[in-house]
Amino acid sequence: MSRATSTVVDVTAFLLLVGAAIAVVVNGGTVEGTTAENPAAERTELLATSTASIEYALAPSGDPPPWTTNATATHQRTAHGTLAELLAEAAMSRVAFERHRLSRAGVGFERAVATTTRNRLHERGRRTAVRARWEPYRGAPLNATMRVGERPPPAAEVDAATVTVPSPSPAVSERAERAASQGGYGAVAAVVADAAIAGLFPPQQAQLALDGDYPADRLMTYRYRRMGALTRAGQLSVESAPTTELNAQLTETLADRFETDMRRRFDSPEAAARAVDTGTVTVTVRTWEP
Repeated sequence: MSRATSTVVDVTAFLLLVGAAIAVVVNGGTVEGTTAENPAAERTELLATSTASIEYALAPSGDPPPWTTNATATHQRTAHGTLAELLAEAAMSRVAFERHRLSRAGVGFERAVATTTRNRLHERGRRTAVRARWEPYRGAPLNATMRVGERPPPAAEVDAATVTVPSPSPAVSERAERAASQGGYGAVAAVVADAAIAGLFPPQQAQLALDGDYPADRLMTYRYRRMGALTRAGQLSVESAPTTELNAQLTETLADRFETDMRRRFDSPEAAARAVDTGTVTVTVRTWEP
């Protein structure tokens, strides 16, 4: 089954696909935590198999250009996929660096996904909380989280299960492990930063957006400038430089930030490499009796 939508960039740049025909992998077709006594597993299976169509509107900042005759209509979008996919995409819409969001253009999409998820998972007599989480490595300052439902109370007896969905970034765990033995923390950080930027700014799609019409050009320009500001990459020549150069500049700066963080967080480059998981979004379901 191929992905029917890719909202990761769609909600920020009005594009149709990122990584067309990426197969949906749900832990090889299973849900982690599945047992006969685990009610969370049934809810997780539902997320992995049930599909939905989400209607939403983009939220570009500022007023539209005066020459745009029907800007509002072009903001309306529809996304389709499994609930787990949509939750993963909503999480990536919320990607943040050091807790500062990269973009708020997809807030309408995120709200629609949250509402649909609540309605599908509603069960009388039990409470349910869902978290979709992407971390290029454990504890990374660049991450993304989408939550639906309240957190379980501390005293509750909680059942949990998880399912994984491909992220827009390539999986580089093996590359990171090789880099650890060859170049230490800096090499691991470079591998992870390259994968993260490739997922958040896929070069071809990003270039199409920058060269396109409103609001795609404005949304992608803002996205690059915001990422440059958050990572202290300096002034990006968004109007003149190709996306390959912009991505290289962001990757270099992000790698420096990752290296500093990894040296503080992990005892060795090998430990840092083992914590790398750029290629998946993990969706965790928790249920409990009120």
